[in-house]
Amino acid sequence: MFNHKRIVIQRFSTLVALSFFISSSAFAVESGVFSVRSSIDTPDFSVKPLAPINANLPTSHVDWSYLDAITVNSSRQLCPNSGSTVCFKMLAEQAYADNYFYPLWQNPEQRREFELQLKSVVDTGMVTGLEVRLGELYRLDKYNDQRAYDLLATDSYFVYRTYLNTIQRNRTTLFTLDPVNFSVQPSSFGAQHYFPITMDKLTLTRPANIPFEQSMSVIERLQQLPPHSLTRSDLKGLIRKGDAIVAGKELAKVLFDLNDMTEAEYTFITQMPTITNSGTMLEAIKRFQRRNGLADDGIIGAATTAQLVMPYTDIARRVAVNIQRFRNINVIDNQPHIWVNIPDYMLKIFEQGNVIFESKVIVGRTSRPTNLFSSAINTMVVNPTWNVPETIKRKDVIPKVKHSRDYLTAHNMRILNSWRDRTEIPADQIDWSSVNPKTFPHEFQQGPGPSNSLGRVKFLMPNDYSIYLHDTPARGLFNKTKRNLSSGCVRVEKAYDLANFIIDFQKRKNIESFNAMLKDGDLDTVRLSQRLGVDFVYLTAWIDEKNTLQMREDIYGYDSPQKEAIDSQFISMKNYRR
Repeated sequence: MFNHKRIVIQRFSTLVALSFFISSSAFAVESGVFSVRSSIDTPDFSVKPLAPINANLPTSHVDWSYLDAITVNSSRQLCPNSGSTVCFKMLAEQAYADNYFYPLWQNPEQRREFELQLKSVVDTGMVTGLEVRLGELYRLDKYNDQRAYDLLATDSYFVYRTYLNTIQRNRTTLFTLDPVNFSVQPSSFGAQHYFPITMDKLTLTRPANIPFEQSMSVIERLQQLPPHSLTRSDLKGLIRKGDAIVAGKELAKVLFDLNDMTEAEYTFITQMPTITNSGTMLEAIKRFQRRNGLADDGIIGAATTAQLVMPYTDIARRVAVNIQRFRNINVIDNQPHIWVNIPDYMLKIFEQGNVIFESKVIVGRTSRPTNLFSSAINTMVVNPTWNVPETIKRKDVIPKVKHSRDYLTAHNMRILNSWRDRTEIPADQIDWSSVNPKTFPHEFQQGPGPSNSLGRVKFLMPNDYSIYLHDTPARGLFNKTKRNLSSGCVRVEKAYDLANFIIDFQKRKNIESFNAMLKDGDLDTVRLSQRLGVDFVYLTAWIDEKNTLQMREDIYGYDSPQKEAIDSQFISMKNYRR
């Protein structure tokens, strides 16, 4: 559990009842203006105001001078064009007016929840100035300055909601990791939608689908660890079973810090005169490899080294970034729903939060990434033909045909005049020596059969990228640990099981069994009345059901700032399900 007391000493331990309804010097309102919006609850009038509500009070306004107790530097970075000490002055004043100028953050539980959610964004490093703002809130809390805290917390809440709106509108930000710059114009949303603050409202802004507090606890622990000294040069080459490990003590410290080695094991290992990759050390390395989605052979190679030497602060940041990515994945509902987690090379079907089906997958290679988007399987094709995509046609098929004229026959391919005019063009009528792959006007289609690149079944869904799920004849590739090997589409190891699941999900008696369709060898197209939602996601760090940190290799480089901009089409995050 995340220990708030370690961050802030004595959190509002002696909360006093406050109201800011004071003429000229605090929170006040023009006489007679006390109407409450339908969505706003009446405040607790047992909290006595500091001045009586008097119909003859002169016009006044929120007194922001309470913030003079500290220097608010965060706004210069968060909203340099606001022209005020805070970012959302007008919206904050409206929120207090709607609440009769009573405090909005009297509940300590709500304050703790809000600070925790705010910290989850701070830890990503994506919002310049937000760490400073959170520090200012902590300082006001420590000073027990409740008026100033309430003011700054209200403004910070609008900052937070603006951040949530920004990443919802532009989800690609969570993969480019560009600094989040947001507008401070009050027209985008109104105070009445968010206030008064309740735990129910705050709970709705928590990232879904993850154990949030446990994730934040892991981040805090990683941030508090002293930096390790293990480097790539300490683990040169391959360190096989039984090999001596020159930087054995440094490696053992990393494994201990990351909970892959117990304290007793660490003490035992570090007392050895020579540390080798055997026994306790070997088993700890295997645990680390399993937790990082690597081949758990105990051999320390390039992939294992890359994960081992990662700074703890970088691991913490990646956990935080992935917490934010979870926000923008469709919440799992009562219907079966597919997630394809690209760095994990896994397809999982969830129902009511439980995994009811899973399969290894092969995803797009680094040069041809699988796109991130949402859709729904609406068609299943058994014994499919394969219409060769343009990229594969130019980069793979034509060069191979130019090299060997037997390539098309060997792969059961034919040449079509075009996708509209499917007249077959004899291969021997083409002068392949003069063909330019970039301007070749015809198309290639592979016939159905066991050697078809799509295997015996494919699953189609609406999208702009020609991405779909499919079977494959190259079964041996699923034995690999690193499976970013395709040209973008996703190959499913248990494609037959997935086909049977989808047919059963239709609950229709007029659909022929999958096995029967396979046996007749004919192309069968099954239109699905019950679509199955699919999300292609990119998650490289999460806390699993055993409260263990899982990490995966950042195969597309989305976890770290890139020197070159990421092609926006691959991270569009469009939703084609609607």
